[in-house]
Amino acid sequence: MVSLIATILNEKDNIEKWFDGILSQSVIPDEIVIVDGGSTDGTWEWLLEKSGGNKAIKVFKRPGNISTGRNYAIKNSQGDVIVVTDAGCIYDRDWFKKIIQPISSGGSELSSTAFGPWFEDKDSFLTFLIAAATIPSKNEFQKDWLPSSRSIAFKKSLWSKVGGYPEWIPICEDIVFDLELKKIGARFEYIREPLVFWQPRKTLKKYFKQLYKYTKSDGHGKLWLNRQLIRYIVYAFSAILLVVSFAISKFFLAVLFFGLFIYIKKFLVRWLSFTEDFNIAKRTMGVILMPFIIVFGDLAKMSGWPVGVYERRIGKITFEKYL
Repeated sequence: MVSLIATILNEKDNIEKWFDGILSQSVIPDEIVIVDGGSTDGTWEWLLEKSGGNKAIKVFKRPGNISTGRNYAIKNSQGDVIVVTDAGCIYDRDWFKKIIQPISSGGSELSSTAFGPWFEDKDSFLTFLIAAATIPSKNEFQKDWLPSSRSIAFKKSLWSKVGGYPEWIPICEDIVFDLELKKIGARFEYIREPLVFWQPRKTLKKYFKQLYKYTKSDGHGKLWLNRQLIRYIVYAFSAILLVVSFAISKFFLAVLFFGLFIYIKKFLVRWLSFTEDFNIAKRTMGVILMPFIIVFGDLAKMSGWPVGVYERRIGKITFEKYL
């Protein structure tokens, strides 16, 4: 038996579209277990109505962070295979079939799919820039990755072995979960097709807040220390080069711009991948603006990480409602 579990909070505008996406899959979950974190917009009432009389749909209300919700959903599921996702995603019609196939065939204990951004016709130019700054392009999934729990399947026994999702950390819980699975030698299967999609942030304020919270949680979990330190070093060195270029020689300015290109090359590739339907003028403008978007995001990251480290050291990790 395979159970699909999801957490949700205030998704009244999207929940019906999400449910339709799950129920129109080429293979349907044996059961769907949803935990609501305390919705106040009518989502909970909609879930109660949807689940009424349908034994395959179970809904629960459970305050807490996203790990609390996921653990509660898994505890209340009947499947020996668990597929984890989030409301607010959209899916390729074969997503569920493909993500469970490696486990159903007995070849793996865990599988995950590649993912991508979901764009709407009304999305602004800025939304595409933010997507390029935060969501991988197809080519990046040629290498292995730590799965997002918006698209992961595993045997329930694995979840038990690692003690479930870590409820002590408010965000980045899926990364901590993945690392614990790797520690016990779980066999990962990577499906390198983007089969699940979600919306990028649509404003600079939400983009900044997203990256601030992510890296604050990195500080909570002692994650990616080298990556964090390298970011500070790169910006400190860039500031020195900028001063030296005006004080001594413009040659150092050329070095700075070359380094900047290397630093943002990955994001430029994403931008060009996501904007294939744009005209040349808009794509060129995006190339020009991308460095500013990346620097703005890095400021959020460099602000969040030390706060997370400090909160960890004093034993006061800030609670975050999931989603």
